[in-house]
Amino acid sequence: MQPEPDLHYLCRPTEPREAALPVEFLPATDFLADEPACRQLWELVSTQFRTRSKFLAVWAGVRYVAVHRAADGSADGFLLVNAPVNWQIDYVVVRPDARGKGVAAALVTETVNQAHRRAVPYVMLTSRAGLKNLYAGCGFTPVAGGADPPLTAGPAGH
Repeated sequence: MQPEPDLHYLCRPTEPREAALPVEFLPATDFLADEPACRQLWELVSTQFRTRSKFLAVWAGVRYVAVHRAADGSADGFLLVNAPVNWQIDYVVVRPDARGKGVAAALVTETVNQAHRRAVPYVMLTSRAGLKNLYAGCGFTPVAGGADPPLTAGPAGH
């Protein structure tokens, strides 16, 4: 069986969308102060992805972490943002017991909302084709050939 192909996705944040669940959007330095959440993120990355070394390489550029918390306050969903000019979503990971409850969509939606507030021109990500509906529902469209958008510091929508 062949692996599912990756698609490149692009979103131009033009207006805020309602996130179905509350999400904390934290600078990476603030996230690092939450040791239990850091441990949970590492556990999920270690068990859900085959590339821990890629995660460690990506972490150096992470500027923001979106976090969803379960009713008991424990972190159960994470999204990492690399943010030079345009934002790159590098990991979206949700605890298995929290899947199917809209956590990933809320993380992505809140990240796009934060990009809109900060006038970020584009938000990009690469993910499995099977997650196309999730990302389309959050305002992303697949980009043919994975072409990068132009680097620009102008406000979103321009």
